[in-house]
Amino acid sequence: MVFDSTRFDMARYVRRTYCSWEVAGWRSLLVQRFEHVPLVEDMELPGTADLHLVVPVAGRAVMETRSGDRAQRSTWVPGRPELAIPGRPILRRYRADGAMRLGEPRTGEYKISLSSPK
Repeated sequence: MVFDSTRFDMARYVRRTYCSWEVAGWRSLLVQRFEHVPLVEDMELPGTADLHLVVPVAGRAVMETRSGDRAQRSTWVPGRPELAIPGRPILRRYRADGAMRLGEPRTGEYKISLSSPK
């Protein structure tokens, strides 16, 4: 559901803890929550089918994102949103200060996919 690709091994990097399609029955808006592993060397993300708004809610990491020949370094902190542009594959690596979540069971990262009705 995050990516339209069977080649991406999501379980290697994240654990989905919430999905609005499964829990709330929503179809026009997808809200998901993930808990990330604390260290990733080379995570190749295929281009998404829809625009993704990513809002970290717990954890802190130094993130490097590469798209084509351009690399960008940033700090991933709670409350700083980021957009994933459709159709643009990226390579990501990061090191977190621990698990990217708090001690509460309902924390992690929310990904919101906005898609037009089919």
